[in-house]
Amino acid sequence: MGRWWGTGLDSWALVRTAPVPVPHTLECFVSQIKANALVIKATLKERGNFTVAGHPNLVLASRGDGTGSWRVKYRPPGSADRRWFTITNDAKNATFEDVALAKDKFIAELRHEKVDPKERMATEAATKAKAATGSITYDAAFLEWLDNPGRKRALSPRTREEYVGIHKRHVSPRIGKRPISALARADIDKALKDIFDATNDPKNGQRGLQATKAYQNIRSVFEWCVDEDRIAANPVRMPSWLPAKDNPKGKQSRAPTDAELRQLWNEAPKTMTAPQWRVMRLSMLLGRRVSEIAEAQRIDVHLAESTPHIVIPADRTGNKAKSDDAVPLPGLAVQIIRDALAEGGPNDPLFIGAATRWTTSKALTEARREWGWPGQVRLHDMRTLVNDHMARMGVPTEIRSRTLHHTGDLRQLANTVYSSFDHMPERLRALRLWELRLRNIISGKKLHALRWQG
Repeated sequence: MGRWWGTGLDSWALVRTAPVPVPHTLECFVSQIKANALVIKATLKERGNFTVAGHPNLVLASRGDGTGSWRVKYRPPGSADRRWFTITNDAKNATFEDVALAKDKFIAELRHEKVDPKERMATEAATKAKAATGSITYDAAFLEWLDNPGRKRALSPRTREEYVGIHKRHVSPRIGKRPISALARADIDKALKDIFDATNDPKNGQRGLQATKAYQNIRSVFEWCVDEDRIAANPVRMPSWLPAKDNPKGKQSRAPTDAELRQLWNEAPKTMTAPQWRVMRLSMLLGRRVSEIAEAQRIDVHLAESTPHIVIPADRTGNKAKSDDAVPLPGLAVQIIRDALAEGGPNDPLFIGAATRWTTSKALTEARREWGWPGQVRLHDMRTLVNDHMARMGVPTEIRSRTLHHTGDLRQLANTVYSSFDHMPERLRALRLWELRLRNIISGKKLHALRWQG
């Protein structure tokens, strides 16, 4: 008994070894057989991989039950790796003459055309499958739509993540493998109804909103397919029973009360890691979106400037205005950032271990549940908190909008007031005024009559 190892396209070297149990893999061969129909038939009753005398690179992979497959081992042009090409999975009924002819044709194409015949055949098969169905699958259409270079505005990482998540969880398992041209309105409606039923749980405050988001994605994919002449018309119509995007009961979260704010500020270090409560406190102090703060890098910090500030770049997750913004830092914020800088190395994020918006948001959710707060309070609601307190202190609407970086307000201001002034002094003044009020709240002292002086 010997073991055969392939050494090239045209030769096999026989290495004699002591008989040992051989696992059933294509990398080991237990014997060489003759190109004889009776021998091949008998060999198919013995499990293993067998080479054929006079036919280099040809292997019979026997399953041991009278069946098997014929395969070719080869090296693609320009590659050091060896690959396998299956001529037929029906070695029991295939004639050896046909197998040998197919093997010779494969090797000849490999030598003379300088291309991998297996890859060419796979491409041809995909082309035939597409022609047979007249369409690509919904999964393929979704990916092309997602990466469409013709978009007026590239998808933000956060938006793309949401689209992909909805597709993978809800849409792909239901219609992903089907040709897009074969999907009718009834198919889409059934998929949406299944998604709605799976995500509608009134007891836990879930109202099937994922079905509405899935509908919006599906409709956009089909519209794109119409524009690309893949289908003639968009069959997607909005079912009347889909839940509205805006909750009919209004906003389902709220800003914390002064007592809750005091508890959160003072007790957070007992329930959160240092990076988490730093992100949380900066959210309170600056009124910025949590992802804008959590993803901060050390290079963004400028404490040595005349006005200490941190830069939120245009491509930062959560920066909806898509413009660089220098955020002035009041005293407490400067100290929090100094403490963060003292930990980690120069290539680490500013908040090590809390560099995503989810980390601190989850920590807040766990803390408020432990403390028994009623309703929902999110980190994003800190923006409402800061805006409300600034309004009570008389901070002008424009300064509040610029401080909180309200996207819609900023566009309106840009359209009505031609100015490149960043309002840094006014924004710092507003944040210092809010810091004084926050200090009163967290210390439990009576609120002073702090006012913005014109």
